[in-house]
Amino acid sequence: MASPSEAASPDSAPQELVADEVFVRAIDLPTLSLRQARAAVAQQIDILSPSPPGETAWSVVLLGPSEGGLNRFAVGFVRRQIIAELSPDGAAVRLTGRLDDQAIAFRFDGAGDADAPVDWLNIATLVGVCLAIVLAGANLRIDHELDQVQTRLDAAAGVVRQRAGAAADAARVLAAWRAVAATRKAGVVDCALGDLARVAGGPAKVAKLEFADGQATAWLSAPASDAAVAGLRALGAAPVVGAATDPAAAPTVQQFQIGLAACG
Repeated sequence: MASPSEAASPDSAPQELVADEVFVRAIDLPTLSLRQARAAVAQQIDILSPSPPGETAWSVVLLGPSEGGLNRFAVGFVRRQIIAELSPDGAAVRLTGRLDDQAIAFRFDGAGDADAPVDWLNIATLVGVCLAIVLAGANLRIDHELDQVQTRLDAAAGVVRQRAGAAADAARVLAAWRAVAATRKAGVVDCALGDLARVAGGPAKVAKLEFADGQATAWLSAPASDAAVAGLRALGAAPVVGAATDPAAAPTVQQFQIGLAACG
């Protein structure tokens, strides 16, 4: 296998070949060194070469930076028979290939150049660099997953704190209700609301509710009907007759009181 040279002679003009004769591949590597790039290609020549490596000459050209901190190289392949026909004396030959409609000049060693030994130290260095990049990417993914897990844990902790606060509030309300019930105040309030619901035959709207001196006072959202007033009186409640805004209208009942005696 011939080892490509790094640069072409400035006074040797590239020779244009058809696309079928110069085959071009692009590879991305974590290096700017042509020597390391050639070492990487030499290690994978069986995979990269479109024809048997023993019958193929190849050359490497640096194109520029790529994504993820890598650099893109173009690798040109041509049959050794073409090199021999273009350079019978074994001198190096410059040929032009194309990659994505971009013309790229490659310098191929002639048959007279000796094969260079494989630089295993450079290959090992490049493999180490590639491995370091892979490990760095794995660590980055792990860090990202840990961040996601931590975010979910923080959200769960927030829900726990919120529910713990709600439970504490409910416990305080329950304790206060039990303290009120111990003095029968809660029983009077329950009795008053229960009487109102029974008289209304279902849900009833209360605009205001107060408790003082052992007596609950409820203000209805709307005036009570005559049947409701009669029912409240029968249950021991004391309807409070309010003055009508219209002197010609009948007085209305929108408030009633009930005490311990009525609730038994």
